[in-house]
Amino acid sequence: MNTDATVNIGSTHTVCQDYAIARSDYVILSDGCSSSPDTDIGSRLLVRALDQTLRATATTEIAELHKDAARIALDWANLIGLPAQGVDATLLSAHITDENLIIACSGDGVIILESKTGVLDVYSISSPSGYPFYPSYIHQPDRLTEMVINNRCTKSITDLRSNHVTTSDSLTIAFKLNAADYKYAALGSDGITSFFHTQPSANGKHVEPVCLSDVLAELWSFKTSRGAFVERRMKRFKKDTRWQHADDLTLAVIHLGEDHVRQDSQSVLAR
Repeated sequence: MNTDATVNIGSTHTVCQDYAIARSDYVILSDGCSSSPDTDIGSRLLVRALDQTLRATATTEIAELHKDAARIALDWANLIGLPAQGVDATLLSAHITDENLIIACSGDGVIILESKTGVLDVYSISSPSGYPFYPSYIHQPDRLTEMVINNRCTKSITDLRSNHVTTSDSLTIAFKLNAADYKYAALGSDGITSFFHTQPSANGKHVEPVCLSDVLAELWSFKTSRGAFVERRMKRFKKDTRWQHADDLTLAVIHLGEDHVRQDSQSVLAR
C-alpha cells in the first residue's frame, strides 16, 4: 500500500486554499472557502486536527471524528487570533481500519474508486444552494441555524457511472467499503471540476469547460504506485492536455494493492 497527494493552485487564485496530507494508511484534504478570510490557514488546521485524531484512533465512526476535527480547528484558530470564518473549509478523508475502507466528505468534493477489475466509480458531492455545509458550522449555532432556515444544508451526490443523483442533509457523507475490492481510492477537491481549455474563434479565443468524465479519462492512469505517484501523474497530465483549472485542485490517493483479503461484508453508503 502507498499513499500520495498533490495540491495545485487554481489559475484564478493568488493564494492556494487547499491542503492535504498522505500518511501510511490514510489521506486527508481540505478546500478553503474563497470568499472567507484566511481559509488557507483554516484548511491546514482542519487537516492537522483530523490527522492528530486518526493517528490515535482507528475507527469507522468517521462522522464523529470530522466533527471533533472541526471543533479542534476552531479552538486552534481562536488561539492564534484567526476568525471563525477562517475555518470555512471542506474536510475529506479516506482511511483503512480492520479491512474496511472508510471514506468521508464534509462539504463538497469528489470521490474516485477503482475496483480490482478496473471499474471506476466516481461520486461528485456538491451543494445545490452554492453554500457548502462546512464542518465548522456544526459548532457555530448562529451560522448553522441560518443554513437550516435557508435550506442550504442539502447536498447532491451524483454517481457519474449511472448519472443517478441522491440527496442528503447530513454534515458528513460516509462510505464504508471492503478494502479488498479496490485497487485505488481517491479524494478530490472540487477544483477537479473546474478544468477548461481555450479554442480559437472569430473573436480571438473561446474558453470551453472540460467535463469531469473527460478529465478522468485523461488523468486516471498510474504506471506505478511507488513514491510520489500522484504528483508525477498530475504533472504529466497537465503537460499532455494543456488544460487549466480555475479553482485550486487537490488529489489524494490510496493505492490498496494486494494488501487486503476479501471479506464477507457488503459495501454500504452511510449517511
